[in-house]
Amino acid sequence: MIVERVAGLKKMLSGGVTPAMVTPTTADGNHVNRAALPRLVDFLYDAGVKGLFVGGTTGEGLLFSVEERKELHEGAMAAADGRFPILLHIGANRMDDAAALTAHAASLNPAAIVAITPTYFGMDDDALFTYFNSIAQIADDVPLLLYDIPHMAGNGIGISLFKRLAAKVPNLAGAKISRPDAQAIRRLIDAAPEHMIILAGNEAIALGSLALGANGMISGLATAVPEPFVTLTKQIADGELAAAQQTQKLINRLLALTPAKRRLGMIKSILNDRGVPVGKVVPPRAMPETAVWPQMKALL
Repeated sequence: MIVERVAGLKKMLSGGVTPAMVTPTTADGNHVNRAALPRLVDFLYDAGVKGLFVGGTTGEGLLFSVEERKELHEGAMAAADGRFPILLHIGANRMDDAAALTAHAASLNPAAIVAITPTYFGMDDDALFTYFNSIAQIADDVPLLLYDIPHMAGNGIGISLFKRLAAKVPNLAGAKISRPDAQAIRRLIDAAPEHMIILAGNEAIALGSLALGANGMISGLATAVPEPFVTLTKQIADGELAAAQQTQKLINRLLALTPAKRRLGMIKSILNDRGVPVGKVVPPRAMPETAVWPQMKALL
């Protein structure tokens, strides 16, 4: 059963983009606004994306309590209503939190669960193996994707750990790789068993990652501006390299308008200006003082 589910996940997500969805918040930015989820999910579904990644970095998942993350997961699954695959992020710094989120997510029957490494405190491969293997056993009938973003988390998924997990965890479906180092991305792509899915997470070099063999991508900016990412992944799938090169250049111009340390607020600002109300970023992060969408709209 799990083999078929992993194969189905790869088929559903390949050749397209899965936005890392923002989390709509209340007016003060401190709590999940479940009522705003259907409009956001509909906006992304209508844009032609492959699925949604819920509660990840762009979704500010680690900034919410376990109970609010459960509410977010329930709301996203209800809003999607089976129309396209939903990936629920259940990673946490504490093992008991990750376990609680995993058990709850499994009860919702998502297309997959995704787990970032624990953050800030350094961990060796044995500890990371225990963490991921424990999550996998709790939801052994749900595909698990590893989330590799060591420049943010402090802990990463190296080749030896990836191979060890691939050999020992039956429901391991692959990984989202957000590293800035193209050679490191290549090594992880090369190490992945054929049945697994690799999703590119670094938007600035998405074309290179896809050309090297990544099956699709997960993008934070695509939650607000899905159009060029839908185009890029389709062009690569169709073998239109020259066109894809031009689309990648456009994406990099869009990224330049949203500096990394301010990107979350800018993404939410863009959505608000596009008629998709998602509120503010979680404080103390701030919303931009000037509108970003008019500049992006001109480029598009």
